[in-house]
Amino acid sequence: MSARETILDALRVPPEPTAPPGSPPRVFRAAPNFLKLRMLQWAGTQLLAIAGLAFAIFFVARISQTDLPRPFIWLLRIGEIFGIIAVAARFVFGWVIVRYDFELRWYMLSDRAIRIREGIMTIREKTIALANIQNISIQQGPLQRLLGIADVEVKTAGGGGGGSAEPHGKGKIGEPMHVAYFRGVDNAEEIRDLVREGVRRQRDTGLGDPDEVHEAPPPDLDDAVAVLLAEARALRQAMSAA
Repeated sequence: MSARETILDALRVPPEPTAPPGSPPRVFRAAPNFLKLRMLQWAGTQLLAIAGLAFAIFFVARISQTDLPRPFIWLLRIGEIFGIIAVAARFVFGWVIVRYDFELRWYMLSDRAIRIREGIMTIREKTIALANIQNISIQQGPLQRLLGIADVEVKTAGGGGGGSAEPHGKGKIGEPMHVAYFRGVDNAEEIRDLVREGVRRQRDTGLGDPDEVHEAPPPDLDDAVAVLLAEARALRQAMSAA
């Protein structure tokens, strides 16, 4: 068993999500530049951690030159060693998490629903019926524009019943359950158009909002007049025959 399989097995990460309801889905993945963006963000946090560790080492070195009790200084030295180990472990473990979070990110689109799964430590999975979608938009920050990627945001009406969390975990903290994202894709416009087309087809087949009122077209006036005239002639002929 490879190191990757060992880690995923230890974290109980399923290899891939089940397909959403409907036709065999199209599967989209985050773009390689999304991994670069996440690596830049991860590197920034590591630099802050290293800077904090360097300050702690400098502080302990200055304290060691004072007349403080030796046991207290030994405790500081032990804390310094644990700090170095923690930063090193954070560096290695953090890189693995960022890498696997990118590889195990799934965006599925069938003719009836969207299923999105993301996360490695905490797996978040959402399923949204196309018939419930009210708004589709593209979001792109400065770094995303530089890297040629964007997020596709999908919203359902309100927060009730539009999207659902699967047993693997709840939605991302601070993210409503009626909102889902195709994060870090390099074909955002294509995905947006495909989702819009799927929504349109669902509504054309009558699978949209059940509360939506569809007014019947008004009857044709000429046809109505023709029917009345025909009935009047039939009545006149019947009276003449009597």
